Amino acid sequence: ELVRSIGFEGLLHLPLLKQNNLRFSTWLMSRVDELSQTLLIADGTRIHFNKADVARVFGIPASGRSIFHKPGILSVHNSTLVTLDSPINTKHLRSIKVAQGIVARDHEGPMSTTEQDEFKAAFVVFVMSTLLAPCAKHDCVSDDYLHTIEQPGQICSYDWAEYVIR
Repeated sequence: ELVRSIGFEGLLHLPLLKQNNLRFSTWLMSRVDELSQTLLIADGTRIHFNKADVARVFGIPASGRSIFHKPGILSVHNSTLVTLDSPINTKHLRSIKVAQGIVARDHEGPMSTTEQDEFKAAFVVFVMSTLLAPCAKHDCVSDDYLHTIEQPGQICSYDWAEYVIR
């Protein structure tokens, strides 16, 4: 239910893999031309893809607010700056291992609202960092999307497919 509530339900339908085949992943990514958004096949064929395709394959949101426009600072009238408070602290979620631990944690009874919010944020960090948009640094999370998980109830309002494409 928590994964569905953030708009990432499609990931629940992917087959369970015990291990990622890094050689295949590396080869597949070497066949992608980012500028033209095409997959290059050996015979010269090009398969064009877009964010709608990414959304269909992975079942993630493909509309809404851009992740690339950080809402933390708003301009109001005479250039007065107003900052938005965040309900959860995301500093500990800068580690993939920490996020994985939160996602894998067993809960004896019903989860509190805080535990649910932490799970939602950690789930996004984990899948973005290991599947959809991995960072080149070991156990590090990209800062690009961390502002989106500060309000776990708003995660589904972002265009995640656009982020993955870019």
